[in-house]
Amino acid sequence: SRCRMSNSFCWVFFPLPAEPVDVLKALEFHNSPEGVSRTAGFCTNRRDSKGSDVAYRVSKTAQLSAPTKQLYPGGDFPEDFSILMTVKPKKGIQSFLLSIYNEQGIQQVGVEVGRSPVFLFEDQNGKPAPEDYPLFRTVNIADGKWHRVAISVEKRSVTMIVDCNKKTTKPLERSDKTVVDTNGITVFGTRILDEEVFEVKLNTEQMELSDFLSSEVLNENQNNFFRAKAGIM
Repeated sequence: SRCRMSNSFCWVFFPLPAEPVDVLKALEFHNSPEGVSRTAGFCTNRRDSKGSDVAYRVSKTAQLSAPTKQLYPGGDFPEDFSILMTVKPKKGIQSFLLSIYNEQGIQQVGVEVGRSPVFLFEDQNGKPAPEDYPLFRTVNIADGKWHRVAISVEKRSVTMIVDCNKKTTKPLERSDKTVVDTNGITVFGTRILDEEVFEVKLNTEQMELSDFLSSEVLNENQNNFFRAKAGIM
């Protein structure tokens, strides 16, 4: 059978206000670094395309990192932003997928995926406190299946949308005019000092950081974003 989108996903794609950051490209997944291999992706038989999508399998031996300025060579990290990804975490896992550290080695941004995803954010004033990091207890993306996940940060809230329909918003008690230092390092699949790295499959070209895209726009338009990325418009 052909892999097609549900009719409930009839949304219009709004272009982002700035060019998205392709995290996989910045971390040179295309060069097949140690611990990264190609495998079948989200869709095994996509319309108007031969064969299946291509995904990257990230194993425990992977050590993927880059200076954050390599992701943002021309400017500052945006105050409001969105993270979009298509992932298939190992069943039952709970670990960090993406971590951004400042020049002093403090983790300022982190995405922990698994049975109960966590969004870590610590601004230049140390806010919010670790006990106040948004925890999405009702969301499980470590069930051994592919999931399309969007995380949208706006002012003092963060919204997670899973598979274009499950939407959860949590408070984010950060300071006004927050700053994320781009003089540090971005780490993929783990975080500094973690004993194990994250085991995951990622659809190629579907792990991006972008300037803010509101939860309403994501909720209405996320599917056509992924359709555009997959080349099936």
